[in-house]
Amino acid sequence: MININSLSIVSFLGIFFALQIPVSAENCTPIPLVGGQGSTVTKTVSTPTIPAPFGINITRNNWNTDWAVPSNNNTFRRYLVEISSNDGGPFDIRMYLKYSDQTADQFFNQEAVNIVTNKPLKIESTPRPDAQPYQVNLFVGGLESLGKTYTATVMGCY
Repeated sequence: MININSLSIVSFLGIFFALQIPVSAENCTPIPLVGGQGSTVTKTVSTPTIPAPFGINITRNNWNTDWAVPSNNNTFRRYLVEISSNDGGPFDIRMYLKYSDQTADQFFNQEAVNIVTNKPLKIESTPRPDAQPYQVNLFVGGLESLGKTYTATVMGCY
């Protein structure tokens, strides 16, 4: 004999769980590094650039990294950056979408962002409604983060 009350609860739970499952999962694709291999970069924050006379820099920092949006793909609805660090601690972070008309949209600009070990920081951005960027730029650095290592990946999502 089937208990109607138990069947109702199971049916209700089945409907509830069915509603929690996304109808169509979002598809994100890692995009390639500019001048590098793959789509993930690991860097140790270097000493800041020291300007010298005549526009010559004594040192050069590694605080900027670019990812190339594939030219055959102009349908990304958003971009997702994931940054993690086993060293943890504060990092100055900025994120830009760069467009072919030599303009850029800044989506994130914070100093001393605390990245917790084993907990990636995720930053999202949305391109302009009428244009797709050709590059995603990520700035990670700052005096408090000198010598600390981080890993970053950028993905385009449909």
